[in-house]
Amino acid sequence: MISMLRALLAKDFARTRRNPLPWLLFLLAPLCVAGIIGFAFGGSMREQRIGTLRFALVDEDNTLVSRFLRSGASGENLGADRRSALPLAPVLLTREPALAQLHDNQLSAVVIIPAGFSDDFLAGKQVTLELVKNPAESIKPTIIEEGLGILTAGLDGLGRNFAPELTEWRQALSQSPDLERIGPLLTRTGVRLRELGPMINPPLVGYCKPTATADGAATGGGSSFNLFGNLLLGLAAMFMLFLGGLGLGDLHREIELRTLARYQTLHVSLVPFLAAKVVFTGLMLLLCAAIILGSGMVAFDLRWHQPLPLSALTLGYVVFIAGLMALLVAWIPDQRRADPVRSMVSLVLGMAGGCAFPPEMLPAFFRTYLMPLLPTHWYTATTRAVEYGGAGVDLWLPATIKLTLAGIALLALAAWLFRRRFAQGARA
Repeated sequence: MISMLRALLAKDFARTRRNPLPWLLFLLAPLCVAGIIGFAFGGSMREQRIGTLRFALVDEDNTLVSRFLRSGASGENLGADRRSALPLAPVLLTREPALAQLHDNQLSAVVIIPAGFSDDFLAGKQVTLELVKNPAESIKPTIIEEGLGILTAGLDGLGRNFAPELTEWRQALSQSPDLERIGPLLTRTGVRLRELGPMINPPLVGYCKPTATADGAATGGGSSFNLFGNLLLGLAAMFMLFLGGLGLGDLHREIELRTLARYQTLHVSLVPFLAAKVVFTGLMLLLCAAIILGSGMVAFDLRWHQPLPLSALTLGYVVFIAGLMALLVAWIPDQRRADPVRSMVSLVLGMAGGCAFPPEMLPAFFRTYLMPLLPTHWYTATTRAVEYGGAGVDLWLPATIKLTLAGIALLALAAWLFRRRFAQGARA
């Protein structure tokens, strides 16, 4: 039996070697799709490491208020240690040079303080700040935009709470300095600031980026999130379903060419023949998974922090795919009818399992009651949690066992359907 199994496997590998194009297409698909989606929504790999946010400040107002805003953006009023921790690198330019550097991709954004900004703000009028973002970047301009949103909210609160004082400050600054007038104004403003102290001086909140220990285990809640890795794990799970269909779908060719019928005339049991197809598909899927995940490390600068749990989960998932595709062949022996059904089942399981998009986008009822029943969700959710959620053996080991048992059960059901079909005299 072992020699026959070896011969059947050699035949299947030789056939694949003569026509590797279908396998190559499904190997490249998850890498291409992950790259396209990742670049569209996350920018380049370099941009994921935020680095320094270089933007231009165009001060067309050039007053005391605008200079105060400029110093706040550059961190001039902070200590040297805190200023060095800021990721901001503003440069003071005029409008035309700033837009020219933005066009040359030297800046992430341009912030413009228009003329008359200070007078309008101190007079209680509506004011605007202009922001021109670099369309070639996605994350850095968004960070600057959110920072401007915080600034405008602060200016709005300042205008609402200090409207009388701001009017007096505008009158005082527009005339020659008068200490008798500015002194009481400083006192009243200081009293108001002390009253608002608890609200404008909240406790400092810090963020500690999780790091990985020497053995790859994440500390502080898991490994750092990587958009490309998250996408690639899900897309690999979905396209492995199509690859499994290629492997066990070859049984349709054997049925059509009457190979099984001739085999039955020589051997009573079909176990070696079916086992050869299952082993061939499993080995090809493991090889394809290694190529997809390994190529992702090179193409997207990834690092898989938990290789052992990831390998075990992939092995269990391969057993499930082999069982599922064998069952589909046993259920629908006709290749013309089985091909669209197999493709639809693979697509639905991949999409419903959260392989191609975040599961949070699905309805709550689906996420709560249906998704936990899908093996594709077991694999994608667990691998993502292991890599980016700091999950341990208590999470990936049960998922691996469930995937393996599901695959074994599907293989047993497929074998029973084959025996029943041949026992009833079906054309093989």
